[in-house]
Amino acid sequence: MKKSRAKIMLYALFLLGIGISYYLVLPPLNIQSPGFRSYLAVIVLVAMFIEILVDSVFSPQALRKLSKKYYAFGFVLIFIGISFILQLFNGPVFRAKDYAALIEVEEKDFETEFPTLSTDQIPMLDRDTAKRLGDRRIGSLTVLVSQFVPAETYTQINIANEPYRVTPLEYAGFMQWLNNREEGLPNYLTVDMVSGEVTVEDVEDGIKYSDAELFNRNVKRYLRFNYPTKMFQTPSFEVDDEGHPHYIATTYENKFLFTQQEPNGVIVLDAVTGETAAYSLQDMPDWVDRIYAAELIIQQLNYRGLYVNGFWNSVFQKQGVTQTTNGYNYIPMQDDVYLYTGVTSVNRDASNIGFYLVNLRTKEASYYPVTSADEFSAMESAEGSLQQMRFTSTFPLLISLENKPYYISSLKDDSGLVRSYALVDAVDYQKVKTAETVDGLIRQVTGDTDTDSIVEDIETDEELTELTGRVEEIAQVVVEGNTVYYFMIDGAIYKADISLSDLLPFVGVGSEIQGAVNEELEFRVFELLEQPAAEEESTGSEPDGTKASDDTETNESSSDENAEE
Repeated sequence: MKKSRAKIMLYALFLLGIGISYYLVLPPLNIQSPGFRSYLAVIVLVAMFIEILVDSVFSPQALRKLSKKYYAFGFVLIFIGISFILQLFNGPVFRAKDYAALIEVEEKDFETEFPTLSTDQIPMLDRDTAKRLGDRRIGSLTVLVSQFVPAETYTQINIANEPYRVTPLEYAGFMQWLNNREEGLPNYLTVDMVSGEVTVEDVEDGIKYSDAELFNRNVKRYLRFNYPTKMFQTPSFEVDDEGHPHYIATTYENKFLFTQQEPNGVIVLDAVTGETAAYSLQDMPDWVDRIYAAELIIQQLNYRGLYVNGFWNSVFQKQGVTQTTNGYNYIPMQDDVYLYTGVTSVNRDASNIGFYLVNLRTKEASYYPVTSADEFSAMESAEGSLQQMRFTSTFPLLISLENKPYYISSLKDDSGLVRSYALVDAVDYQKVKTAETVDGLIRQVTGDTDTDSIVEDIETDEELTELTGRVEEIAQVVVEGNTVYYFMIDGAIYKADISLSDLLPFVGVGSEIQGAVNEELEFRVFELLEQPAAEEESTGSEPDGTKASDDTETNESSSDENAEE
């Protein structure tokens, strides 16, 4: 075989490999991208290998003389190597102050400036619960369940200033994709994060562009071919205020030479028609909620805490060094989504020195200096308040009640269903309140005794009266196969059927309860407010602050957005 024919065959296979690898890996054609520089280095090394292999067989003298082509290969590799060295010199060791200034944070007073939420805006469903509800909803629709399943997305957004998690459907398998690819995905799901209601939203012409597509209609591949030089992360699924589905890809540029990516715009893809539009951060659509990835915000907040007094101070003296707690959550406010996380010392001593609140659309960041227990201590305290039930607390939200900070969380049973809610005083985490409704929980702090707020969801002709008090005596009997509980409160006897609440078996003498009773003193609405004995037992020892529920969003885990490949 001649040298030219051998080289043609090898390079033909090489070019085929480049085409296939680019189709799968999809690096941006941008020298500022570390992924592209690595990809280019691999290409140059393989080309050098081909030349060395051919020359060693057909032209050994070319190897001994080192022809000019090898110098060209070497020059490209040296340039790539220098770029990575420059990336190192632009790291925190040499530019600590610049890294500390990546995010601007305004210090505010919690009592007067922390935003308040109404009870119909507090998102008590975490991602895990939303996923369970979505899977159950699709499972009940026989027309869809054999062909489609909910995607794992469940992006938290605001729709008309209401908190939702949204996710498209995806094909149940290859054959389902083959059968339905022309029509696309017929629906997406919305999960109301306050009420838990799951809605299957119809898409008239079908979602043609999604992560479930295998070839050119795959969202990331479609955007890469339309914007080959743009650096962007994995697009997130969102819907506008009219309910039309889109994918949002935040574009990036390097803040420092060859390193530290920072958002500079956004690409909006219509998931039905495939139309795309690129926007700057100043003129993007108002309905887009998620521009800054949670991981990027957490990283920059930690840079601010670590390097505010220089790099070497963060290693040795550690004076004034702080870091975010090992978890975060999202709070919907003012038709935007905010990231919330605590601030603690580098020693992680189960206490916070304040809280960060960051707008994920504008990057506006606020710091509230409040000394409090950390979120994991609050979770353990919430679980201990009803420890007989063996509930698991979700990662809490921070809210303001009566100008004081409180952690509010859902308590889930072993099956992952929400059974109760807990409110923990952030300053004194031994003070815990529980209730079966968020409204009832909030009323224990605010003192609002509006009876209609308790009984408004009960359809009855009976006249109901609100009751709050401590149990003086308790007894139970079985009537026609049903367990009925009798309570003495302020000398009067009240009764409640076991079907009213799963918490009835755990009411004891001294428990504080609340509800609505009819003229026969029968409970029609029941809430367990406080169990003094259980609370005392659960808070007798200091939590170590290391326990987290399975669905907690931690700073080490990935969220809805993944880093650029």
